[in-house]
Amino acid sequence: MAGITFSYPKEVILIKITCVAWLVAKIISYKVWLADRYFPVAPTFDFLSLPNELHLFLFVISLLGITSVFFFPTKRILLISVVIIEILSCLLDYMRWQPWEYQYLLTLLFFLFSKDRKQFLLLLAFLMSVTYLFSGIHKFSGSFLYTFWDRIILHQLLDLPYSIIQNPVVHYSGLFLSSIEVFIGIGILFSRYRRYVCIIAILMHLFIATLYGPLGLNHNIIIFPWNLAMIALVWILLYKGEQINFSISFFKNKLNIIVLLLVGVMPALSFIGKWDDYLSFNLYSGNTRTLTICVNNVQENHELEKYRSRLKSNRFCNDAYIINTTTWALDELKVPVYPEERVFKILQEGFNHKYPNVKNTFVYYCYPYQNENIKEVR
Repeated sequence: MAGITFSYPKEVILIKITCVAWLVAKIISYKVWLADRYFPVAPTFDFLSLPNELHLFLFVISLLGITSVFFFPTKRILLISVVIIEILSCLLDYMRWQPWEYQYLLTLLFFLFSKDRKQFLLLLAFLMSVTYLFSGIHKFSGSFLYTFWDRIILHQLLDLPYSIIQNPVVHYSGLFLSSIEVFIGIGILFSRYRRYVCIIAILMHLFIATLYGPLGLNHNIIIFPWNLAMIALVWILLYKGEQINFSISFFKNKLNIIVLLLVGVMPALSFIGKWDDYLSFNLYSGNTRTLTICVNNVQENHELEKYRSRLKSNRFCNDAYIINTTTWALDELKVPVYPEERVFKILQEGFNHKYPNVKNTFVYYCYPYQNENIKEVR
């Protein structure tokens, strides 16, 4: 049977896939791109606390720009315009610094500045390689085993009782998933095994899309189109057509060296807290910081009432009610909270400005959930 052929060059198809996935993600999460919402806005600088009209304007022209790039992917003026618009929009709110936004923006930058199609394909393959690699390394942790393997996959999905889950063999078998991601990341760099690696990667993304998508837990729905896009990107870029080969000459190009430092070296600093987790491909590891708002009374603010816990918490809030910001953000904005302490401080300031009558304390915590890992935002 003849193989599938395409009427567009591979690099153009990859950009079109990126544009479609980007548009779907931005439409799903449209509220995060606006300032007229209940969840506080977290501008990167104080002087960027701007009215909603500007946020809306950037959002609309972003959608138009990405759509235009889909139809005219080789028009440099369109590529440059979208990159500028996205950077400006992200500067207005840290909540927009999502991993998929980072990947799509880098993809356009690679396409814009690569000297030829070979360099673009190599850079995109390298980006995907380090994404899998660092994502897998971050999952070699007790937080991943406890939060996602034990609670979500074994208990919620497979309905296993905790008496079985607590068995050491069952518990630590979750590290096999971490190993798969690391294996994919390394395998992408070697053409001899790349097609087998691609099949494993596609199966993994199908599992994730099923687990978190509408047919599964229906949780964090924004990653559903991202995983579908990754399936398409893996197949088109790494499985279909001519093979991409890395060599030592790859590191002799200035752009390639910059990319190597940005996505290949800097993410390693996240392990010592010197680089942001989401910019380091720390995805679903369970070891990022979680922000909680302790409140006593929100009855005057009905929009907050549905996110307030029914019972008071002594563990995190010293006998006060809890507002789980992750639940709030995923429900209203369709994206998780950007998990950095400096962002928590900005969100606290925004919350106090938006809800001045609500007495609150912002606290964040991380795994293991012990008292020394519970800290107040100051």
